[in-house]
Amino acid sequence: MSAIHDLIAQVSDPRLRERLAAEWANAAKEKKFGLVFEDHLPELLPLHGAKPRKGDLVCRRQGALKDVWQIKSIHAGIATCVKPSNEAHPSEPTRTVVEPVQFSMDELLVVREFGEPIFPALTPVDAVANGAEDAPWHTLIEADNYHALQLLDYLYAGQVDCIYIDPPYNTGARDWKYNNDYVDGNDGWRHSKWLAFMEKRLKLAKRLLKPNTGVLIVTIDEHEVHHLGMLLEQEFPEAYRQLVTIVINPKGVTQGRFSRVEEYALFCFGNQAFVNSLGDDLLSPAKSDTKATPRWKGLLRSGTNARRQDRHKMFFPVLIDTERNAIVGAGDYLPLDQIPDLEAKVDGYAAAWPIRMDGSFGNWGVGPESLRTLIKKGYVNLGGFDENRRTWGISYLSRKLQLQIESGAIRIVEIDKVRNVVSVEYAEERDRQIKTVWHRSTHDAGAYGADVLKSIFGEGRRFSFPKSLYATRDAVAAVVRERPNALIVDFFAGSGTTLNAVNLLNATDGGHRRCILVTNNEVSAEESAELSARSLQPGDAEWEAQGICRSVTWPRSKYTILGQRDDDSVLSGEYLTGKIVEREKSRSFTQIGFVEPAQLDTIPKKKQLVALIDGLPQTLVKESCSFIVSEDHKASVLFDPTAAEDWLEALDEQAHITNFYIVTPAKRIFDQLKEKVVELLGSALVQEEEKRPMSAGFAANLAYFKLDFLDRERVSLRKAFNEILPLLWLKAGAIGPRPELKQGEPEPALFMPEGSNFVVLLEETCIARLLKSLEGRTSVSQVFIVTDADESFKTMAQNVHEVAGKENPELQVVQLYRDYLLNFMINKNQDRAAGQAAVLGDRV
Repeated sequence: MSAIHDLIAQVSDPRLRERLAAEWANAAKEKKFGLVFEDHLPELLPLHGAKPRKGDLVCRRQGALKDVWQIKSIHAGIATCVKPSNEAHPSEPTRTVVEPVQFSMDELLVVREFGEPIFPALTPVDAVANGAEDAPWHTLIEADNYHALQLLDYLYAGQVDCIYIDPPYNTGARDWKYNNDYVDGNDGWRHSKWLAFMEKRLKLAKRLLKPNTGVLIVTIDEHEVHHLGMLLEQEFPEAYRQLVTIVINPKGVTQGRFSRVEEYALFCFGNQAFVNSLGDDLLSPAKSDTKATPRWKGLLRSGTNARRQDRHKMFFPVLIDTERNAIVGAGDYLPLDQIPDLEAKVDGYAAAWPIRMDGSFGNWGVGPESLRTLIKKGYVNLGGFDENRRTWGISYLSRKLQLQIESGAIRIVEIDKVRNVVSVEYAEERDRQIKTVWHRSTHDAGAYGADVLKSIFGEGRRFSFPKSLYATRDAVAAVVRERPNALIVDFFAGSGTTLNAVNLLNATDGGHRRCILVTNNEVSAEESAELSARSLQPGDAEWEAQGICRSVTWPRSKYTILGQRDDDSVLSGEYLTGKIVEREKSRSFTQIGFVEPAQLDTIPKKKQLVALIDGLPQTLVKESCSFIVSEDHKASVLFDPTAAEDWLEALDEQAHITNFYIVTPAKRIFDQLKEKVVELLGSALVQEEEKRPMSAGFAANLAYFKLDFLDRERVSLRKAFNEILPLLWLKAGAIGPRPELKQGEPEPALFMPEGSNFVVLLEETCIARLLKSLEGRTSVSQVFIVTDADESFKTMAQNVHEVAGKENPELQVVQLYRDYLLNFMINKNQDRAAGQAAVLGDRV
């Protein structure tokens, strides 16, 4: 019964009570504003592996999960049970008292009611280590996500940079459960159940996010997008919220009306959280690659005045430090009557001389003084050594590009301090702000979701509707690209796409972002029916082996980290890194010998020829033009070879042109002009997205746990150290190998695992040893002290800070097990104000 019903029931006047009840019933039928949904019965979680104990909530294994009893006593394998004494729920206003009943222990199943106090632990299941020993570990937790979120709240409250979730879409296709029952389109309460389900989890998730810079991302489709938007407005009123539309199926899904191609991602930003540019707005047609990165100009002059005698003061040595592969200076010009010794060093350095393609002496495009200035700025780049010419390829940033750097049109991204060379890019490419509609082929959930899974697992394992790896990467990267050490959580992990995406992002930009995945181990509705028909039930090994976590999430994560499967077969696909790289490509040359240059004496005739050339509009043909060179087109045509010198001059710095058409019947002239163009422009640089073999794996570590529950008494009596130890490791950042006590090993008085950044004092008498061990140690972030005496804890914590606080300014000292117990002794309404204040009082 709701609070209003309780109040009405307290009215003593029966006539007034009846009238108020009638008025409330009418009011309840009227339209309400805002998000309104039924709270429903609290969710229940069956614990198939737990042994029933006195006080536990249970149901019958062959009965309904919602038919809950509480064990009053156990004797000789028989449990005496009563109905829980909780007050009636609005959906059960007439709950009646039921007499105690007795059940065999074998037929009972322990259940947890969401909201009751829990005392979680993590049982290690497996791990894969492919990264550095001191690198932080990713985490996979097999659990219902509600209780896992309660645990993560204890571990990482206010520390998470990004939460990315892909919850059930509630399409009516039996794709999720509420209280152990699949929800389908025939359930009139399915939207209400979904909102109650999501509300509980979002309340917990909000506490994980960094208050000012945290970002929540929720993907959804049209079935719940509007309800979800209102729910997020209710739960995140202070957040800046945006809706992004993502084309995930370009072919579309048609059901007699519009063909749907999209789904949605709702972003909730902290007040200081912003979107990072990816160099792509994810909507506009991809820009031509002609200006994706500035083109460095060859230092060796070509075209006109390219011989040594043409500009003899431009003939001088460029000094090379071959160990650093760096240009360090420039010598003075060599008089025209002197011949250089190409093997001799100059001022102790190897020397590069301007030698042309045919082996003759040429000249540099920049004088010695100017070149020295460019070298200091990092604007000169050393290429490879040419055995035929016996000199090095050298390029530099031309005057045009230097002016663009000064104006801000080109930005310096970084400087290679060893080689003293800058990396540059066009500012507009990076500054293209991501739009709210995404249309990229890599976001296709079929080609880059289902097909990626197929390349990982082969044809065997199937998973319905996996996300595009790259849509997930782009969504996460949009908010954590500039946070290389970000903590990312996905508590609807599904097939594990988020971890795959985070590993790919780290591998691309050198980040150390850490990912926490949470997923249950449910089987699909079809698999459940098939397993049940074989008399199997949840908890059986064969049933659990087919669950999503064990058969999809874990193996996918493991295989992608290692780059191979358990049978040692390597993954054969490729990842797209999102990083643009350049590769050399030969330019194309076409001899037009079927017409004499003299015959092209009118504009119409030249236009007729241009009409045959792909990529050149006829409008470029002007009066008396001997050639066409355009900054906006990749093709160029030379109508008259006698104008070759002017043509070559016009081609200087037009590296984007890749296709050349030369009108001449003479093969010799064509070959000569082709050679000059190659000498002038070099090979074409084509930009394409870098690919990473799946077989390369990732330099990452991943620990796999299953959530379990402890008895409060066991924790209170300090008998759960081994069970809680993984939590302490995670709380300290999951850095280094996970420490553990060997089987039968007694608990030490002072636990200092090698390679870890936390310490546990289990016996107060060893405080002197603890303080001694902390002297000069700079890597400790957490010190756990086991004591029930508050004053004693405060004194010890103060001593710890005095000894180690200067070297470890972020050091936290935590009182075990009180910190743990208080954190989870929360009431069913999740009102933790008092408990949280007490916990904060235990931290120093």
